[in-house]
Amino acid sequence: MNRVIAKIATSACLISLFLCFTAVAQEKNREDFSRKQKAAYIYLEALKHYEQDNVGEYYSLLNYAYSLDSTDTMLGFEKGMIDMILNRDDSTRFFKAHDLARRHFIAHPDDYYSSIKYGMVNDQIGHREESLKVWGTLDSIFPEKVDITLRYADALSASIDSADIFKAVEAYNRIESSEGKDIGITSRKIRAFSAIKDTANILRELNLLLEASPQNSMYNTFAGEIYNYLNDDKNALLYFNKACELDPSNGNAFYSRANYYKSIGDSASYDREVFNVLKHEELNLESKLEMLTGYIKALYNDESQQQRIEELLSVLQEQHPHQYKIHELYCAYLAIIKDYNRAAEQMSYALDIDPSNESVWSQYIGLCSQTNNKTLTEEATKRALYYFPESPVLLYQTGLFLATHKDYDNALSTLSNALSKANENAKLKSDILCSIGDTYYQLDSIDNAFKYYEEALDFNPDNLLALNNYAYYLAIKGVELDKAERLSAKTIKEDPENPTSLDTYAWILFKKKNYTMARQYIDLAIKYDDSNSAELNNHAGDIYFMCGEPEKALEFWKSALELDPNDELLKKKVINKTFFYE
Repeated sequence: MNRVIAKIATSACLISLFLCFTAVAQEKNREDFSRKQKAAYIYLEALKHYEQDNVGEYYSLLNYAYSLDSTDTMLGFEKGMIDMILNRDDSTRFFKAHDLARRHFIAHPDDYYSSIKYGMVNDQIGHREESLKVWGTLDSIFPEKVDITLRYADALSASIDSADIFKAVEAYNRIESSEGKDIGITSRKIRAFSAIKDTANILRELNLLLEASPQNSMYNTFAGEIYNYLNDDKNALLYFNKACELDPSNGNAFYSRANYYKSIGDSASYDREVFNVLKHEELNLESKLEMLTGYIKALYNDESQQQRIEELLSVLQEQHPHQYKIHELYCAYLAIIKDYNRAAEQMSYALDIDPSNESVWSQYIGLCSQTNNKTLTEEATKRALYYFPESPVLLYQTGLFLATHKDYDNALSTLSNALSKANENAKLKSDILCSIGDTYYQLDSIDNAFKYYEEALDFNPDNLLALNNYAYYLAIKGVELDKAERLSAKTIKEDPENPTSLDTYAWILFKKKNYTMARQYIDLAIKYDDSNSAELNNHAGDIYFMCGEPEKALEFWKSALELDPNDELLKKKVINKTFFYE
């Protein structure tokens, strides 16, 4: 073959290869285009599901669309935003999702809404540098958007670097130039200067605000708060007084002045101001409740202040007769001072206003049970179950009430119903099973009682009531005392000052004839007990008698008999001045 023919053959081969590669590239481009089209179509279908609140299907289709076209940064952004929510506890997956969102921001920072969402995510996770980058970029692209400028300024002001602080103030000033003087922006600037302890600029910003509207009661109140923050008592009171004089209807001014008196320890003035604050119809209820709550916390132990507190609560009730939160606060106060009858009454008023909260009904039943009023408690359980007939907690409380009043058959039925509805709540199941065990014990069905205590501890090995009751009844029956001691010891470890647990442990030791140790624990039970129960005194008498102190034992038996005069065995001990097993 001559060279010309060889050249032609080589050229033909190269052309053929070129055409082949071109065909392959064109085919690949067609496939890529087809995949992108398909991805776009599937994403549109995904959005339809999103609009119908079918989030699961939306996410599934979104993932499919992204698998078809992973070069689409918008698809990646949407997937990344959801994946960050789903993988909060998996840092590797979370930041992989974060990178998808970041990729779209870098490619399209002018995508306003997506960039805002990305910036807010960085704010939430504390990525300060990335937040600054996002908000700074958006501020440069959209300088007319005040909300963007505000976010950028806030991100800058979070720094302790003075250069960033002054950049933040410049951004805040730009907002003021377009929007006018505003207490919110001034407070942000003052907060920024506070971070670098720049008192001169704090006062400068404050004076600029006051110059803009010197007769504005709200601005003067703000000035008082800033001077109070700066420990300038004279100017703080000056501006608080001025604010109150300028607008006597400004409850916030009186509220701030009251808190000022509190901060300097002037209790008399604070007490006077609290009443002034509560008289203001214009002041929002939340602020009044906040102040009154603090007032109650500070003074509820002082009996001389109780009438004053109730007067203040009455003022609030007159102003807001149908406000749930006032009755709730009044109830909490009355419960603290152990006035359970009136506390239950206030809770009842609250529930008349809003009966939709199951946990409040549970609290109400608890309060009614504290009153020892059977009729009231029974009515409370019926009312609660009317609204929440399937509530395992309310059924459990109703079962406890029935068992307390010796209606054992109905108690067991109600508790079993509660158990069937407790689902996966192991702690509640354990509590219910313990109560079933207690009920069977009262019915003298000992085997059933012990069976249910075992089941209660299977669900919650740390159920202190089940541990204590099981241990105590084992001791009463005089069986498995070593096991009883182990169970009771666990309750002592968890709650070493509980008189009931200490009494149980002492009684187990008594049954095991370890009288010296039993005395040590019964002494602790007496030390921590404030109920002065007949049972505890009876046990103490028996233990002291066995420790060789019959006179002390007799004192305890007499105290027990005064509390339980129908106990025949106690009478026998007191009359004969000696111990009897039966």
